[in-house]
Amino acid sequence: MKKILFSLIASTLTATSLIAAPQAIVFDFGGVLTGETNREAVVTFIRQSFHFSAEEFEKVNQEKRVAVKQGKTDEEFWITYAKNKGIKLAANWSASFRSVIKDAIGINPEMYALVDQLKKQQIQVALLSNIDEHLSKLIRDFGLYEPFDPCLLSCEIGVEKPDLKAYELLLKMLNLPAKDVVFIDDRPENVEAAKTIELDAILFESEPQLRNELTTRGALE
Repeated sequence: MKKILFSLIASTLTATSLIAAPQAIVFDFGGVLTGETNREAVVTFIRQSFHFSAEEFEKVNQEKRVAVKQGKTDEEFWITYAKNKGIKLAANWSASFRSVIKDAIGINPEMYALVDQLKKQQIQVALLSNIDEHLSKLIRDFGLYEPFDPCLLSCEIGVEKPDLKAYELLLKMLNLPAKDVVFIDDRPENVEAAKTIELDAILFESEPQLRNELTTRGALE
């Protein structure tokens, strides 16, 4: 009986050892680390701050878009607009505006907890995201890119998923073979493209689903 038990334990350990945990896990940002964005919360905050009607907001917001393209931030535009129009904003307006913007991004705290857990287990965690320069600056200012190394943004690398060049650059930055990397995205076309260069790609559905997928790959204990 002892010999049989020992044999079973040895077989289990051998099978477990064959599961090589990934060396790096790469996340998409929007739709994976975030839920639904809430633009209306920002619109409501601005309209209440300046007592805009819906039509007035849309008109001034067009001016803001032009200013942003010229290099101003949203916050800078609205503060300058208030000064030019003689509108007195609350002393804590900037802090409140940033808080509304951050909440509107829709960060999923459970996903960031998962990222922290992976890093504690000595697994490299990276980011590959399609995003424009304006939004990426806001996200970086909030420190939401800090856990990821490397952090590859389409507006900075000049290529977007599902272009294979994006994945090839990712592997070059990681200095790892594709088989050692897990890639996570909520868009099927991005996942399928990743698979064509032999990345282990997961179509994201939910945090529990992803945890299960990573556990089967030996990335989570």
